[in-house]
Amino acid sequence: MKILCARLFIALLIGSLGSSVEAKSVTFAYQTPTLSGTLPLVAAVELGFFAAEGLEVKPVFVRGGPTAMAAVISGDVDYTLVAGIPAVRAIAQGGPVVIAGGYQPYVDYTLIGAKGIANVNDLKGKVVGVTGAGGIAEFAAVEGLARKGLIRDRDYKILYGVGNSPARVQALEAGRIQAAPFSFTERMELEHRGFPVLFDIGKVMPKFPFVVIVTSRRKAETDPEGITAILRGMKRTVDSIRTEKERVIAAVLKKGTYGDPNTIRKVVDHFSDLYSISITKEEIEAAIAAAKLDTEAKKLGGPEKFFLGSLLAKVLGQSR
Repeated sequence: MKILCARLFIALLIGSLGSSVEAKSVTFAYQTPTLSGTLPLVAAVELGFFAAEGLEVKPVFVRGGPTAMAAVISGDVDYTLVAGIPAVRAIAQGGPVVIAGGYQPYVDYTLIGAKGIANVNDLKGKVVGVTGAGGIAEFAAVEGLARKGLIRDRDYKILYGVGNSPARVQALEAGRIQAAPFSFTERMELEHRGFPVLFDIGKVMPKFPFVVIVTSRRKAETDPEGITAILRGMKRTVDSIRTEKERVIAAVLKKGTYGDPNTIRKVVDHFSDLYSISITKEEIEAAIAAAKLDTEAKKLGGPEKFFLGSLLAKVLGQSR
């Protein structure tokens, strides 16, 4: 009888402890519905890697970098994916945010030409369209073309305000522009429709912090273990994308919102080696230089003030 009572007490105690440990709710904003832009986040949720860290991560779609940054600062979301240049710009301007880790150190833009444009040299004297001034699309197009030998305003012109991806396609078809940057998933559709691929911008701009993970300074000070848990879950995911492609593909297919199996497989294959939570001082410096913020960065104390280097090193298991 005593043994039975003891076992019953232990069972009740274990049940009580288990019910008291609840997953911590975390909101994670993203700005693009494309699979290439959300794959690690989606896979981390679907494969249970965040749950294994005691986190219940809720992805939230937010339109536009400034809105996403404002949501982090206000505490409406805990983390956001944002392009590296807007991230360092916000920090340099005094925004209470910090880069927690890398995400996509690869510029996911391909320069697509209008029909009849055969190669980059055909753009001489022509117009390249981008969404707006100062954005990552403008930087990618101008820097990518410079590395191909074409200089802005000397060899071609930039047209602002062309609009989102469908609007840029319409501008190509109407002859208003002769080239524009598009993501990998958009590229697949446009190739199918007969638009020429001029070059993959990411291949001529290696190791650039295209997208990073940003959180608030407040969270960095009050919840470093929570940030570490997020980064651990994300690291497991990017490792799985590289080494367990079929498992990742199956998880994405199960979600049922990212197109047909062939498209998902192409995205996973293309990006399997291109995601990483690692980010280096040199990569931060590249983003600072691209944003023309060298003076502001020096005033803040250098690139080390823009990201959580020591915390990230702990997750990666190495010093930086």
